[in-house]
Amino acid sequence: MNPWYGVLLIIVSYLIGNLDFAYILVKKKKNVDIRDYGSGNAGMTNVLRTQGGAMAFWVFVGDAAKGAFCVWAARAFGFSEWWVAGAGMAVIAGHNWPVFLHFRGGKGVSTTIGAFLMYDWFCGIFGMLIGLVFMLSTKIMSVGSMTGIVAVPFVVLIVHHLSRPPELVFAIFMAVSVLWQHRANIVRLKNGNENKLNFGKKKDK
Repeated sequence: MNPWYGVLLIIVSYLIGNLDFAYILVKKKKNVDIRDYGSGNAGMTNVLRTQGGAMAFWVFVGDAAKGAFCVWAARAFGFSEWWVAGAGMAVIAGHNWPVFLHFRGGKGVSTTIGAFLMYDWFCGIFGMLIGLVFMLSTKIMSVGSMTGIVAVPFVVLIVHHLSRPPELVFAIFMAVSVLWQHRANIVRLKNGNENKLNFGKKKDK
């Protein structure tokens, strides 16, 4: 396959990642910028805290679906596994650093979940279960998000050893990007003042 098709795949995947459903849905419903509320993050958790569970659910669905779609499309069009992994990384990068939102996007958790479940659902499920255990035990969303995604490269190594280099690179990218995007959360965790989940209540600025 012509490598320029692969380059086009990466560009399109990045642009699809720019479709930030936290920004889009809140803007459409309330005509406000979600980044001006709560934590200032254009992602599901901030929508959950400031706008409620119903809207947060649809944000998760939209952001996860775009990640899954890019990986699915890359495979459907017959790209190699390196390009498929590249599409997954590109859509996550597009969500985290969207050019159309001046590079102020979300933290990439929902998009990462969708993209990697489509890439390797077996290893992805293990990561999600690990994250869910940590989230429920600490009642801190960021802890669950980080532990679940950071666990994925280790799960890939245990399950596949070194037989799938593209997948391992994809998983390592996910882990590094989620830690980078949660660096403020890590500081708050160290200081003991990270926000805990508080379902059913909305917060304004």
